[in-house]
Amino acid sequence: MDEPTRATPLHGLALAGATAAVSVAAFMNVLDTTIAVVALPTIAGNLAATPSQASWVVTSYGVCLAVVLPLSGWISRRYGLVRTFLCAVLLFTLTSWLCASANTFNLLLFFRALQGFAGGLLLPLSQSLLLRIYPPEKHGTALGIWAVSTAIAPVAGPLLGGYITDVWGWPWIFYVNVPFGLFSAYLCWTLMSAHESERVREPVDLVGLFLLATGVICFQLVLDRGHELDWFASPQISVMLTVSVMFFFLFIVWERDAPHPIVDLSLFRYTNFVTGTALISVFYAVFVVVAVVYPIWIQTVLGYSARWSGIVMSPTSIVPLIAMPFVGQYVRTADPRPLVTIGCIGITGSMLLHAHTTTDAPSSYLALARFTIGMGMPLVWMPLMMNALTGLPPDKINTATGLFNFSRMLLSSLGTAAAVTLWDERSIFHRARLVEEVSRDTPERRAIFDSMTNTLQDPQAALAALESIITRQARTLGQQDLFYVCAGAVLLVGAGCWLLSGRLASSTTTPVPHD
Repeated sequence: MDEPTRATPLHGLALAGATAAVSVAAFMNVLDTTIAVVALPTIAGNLAATPSQASWVVTSYGVCLAVVLPLSGWISRRYGLVRTFLCAVLLFTLTSWLCASANTFNLLLFFRALQGFAGGLLLPLSQSLLLRIYPPEKHGTALGIWAVSTAIAPVAGPLLGGYITDVWGWPWIFYVNVPFGLFSAYLCWTLMSAHESERVREPVDLVGLFLLATGVICFQLVLDRGHELDWFASPQISVMLTVSVMFFFLFIVWERDAPHPIVDLSLFRYTNFVTGTALISVFYAVFVVVAVVYPIWIQTVLGYSARWSGIVMSPTSIVPLIAMPFVGQYVRTADPRPLVTIGCIGITGSMLLHAHTTTDAPSSYLALARFTIGMGMPLVWMPLMMNALTGLPPDKINTATGLFNFSRMLLSSLGTAAAVTLWDERSIFHRARLVEEVSRDTPERRAIFDSMTNTLQDPQAALAALESIITRQARTLGQQDLFYVCAGAVLLVGAGCWLLSGRLASSTTTPVPHD
């Protein structure tokens, strides 16, 4: 594959097989950002780690993935798109097997970090490859398929992680990647070898690489560790954030005049790309926040098992699985902004359903709230993504998909960190208010407490039961406040979409990487 060949779209079974290979790889990558979360207590117990140390299983993956994402365009230009993707799939598969085989915690962290490096290449390059192998008139369908695989994975992660950990043990959350990774690599090699991109022998911008990697690592550590270390009350967090901001600034200054920049900053001259990426990053952050917070609340407050909380969350995936490819085709010839607005209004209504969830809500209500998010998601996700990537020159698409996914992942990390902090702060506020209300000495309150004491036959047990009720209600009220904030963010996305161009067809044809 040293000589580039002309990229011609695939057809028939070859196209279906290549689509399956790329989609499976993208799904595995996003799945692994969430599948390990529910297994952390088990991993900590089996490998003699503390809960705080166990969280690094997720942190190490996220940090390394974030470092590589913006570099994917440069790496694929230097070594070839198909070759880079194939190597990333094989490395991801190998490190999955090594993670499952690790018998010490430090080994697991090391292999998990390597897995993150591979994952950081899979996500943007899978997007570029689908655009490459599909004919231009089918790019909406291609992006719809990609969106389905990456949108379902965050929801499926906790469900699969809980089930696999309960039934087979935590190593199998990594072993499960191996057959799918080999399947993806085989199809990639046999079907897409002739679609290799031209290799450009660009020198390595070591200064830019160092500045970007340091800035991203420090910022990701701030987001992942900030809540645990009480944010700016910790000198460690303050120093890391200062270093991150400084290195990001130096990186931008350096890259502007670098002869061979790692990241093409000229992409920020394309208004649709900047606006579309910003809007979809905010939307994705809200989506991830809800996908993280809601199952935690369902398990800790309602007492659902990890498996059942995953089942409750699963209706989110039903509508996107069916609708996204069709929406992608529709928005090629229609103004996408009304669709985005309608979708945002629907998801805002879903956020309000989430915000009115109570501790005695039946599982059908919880599932309905999740289902309504899925109804609005294709109307927002696909038009924004296509608008962001429409009109870019073909030679910039690989770098653009890297920056697109980097922004999306970084803002989702920032949103999750901020959401967990807000949830805790509002829960503390509501708990103090509830304690003050319950502590008032009135005949009605004395009667309630006496009734609880008589039922439990122990004043201390009655106090413990009352404490549990207050805590559950405070966590629920705190979650409701968080969902009101999420509703406001979604409305902002619906309003901001009108800054985008009216029709995709009025712009340059959706770019496909070619030689």
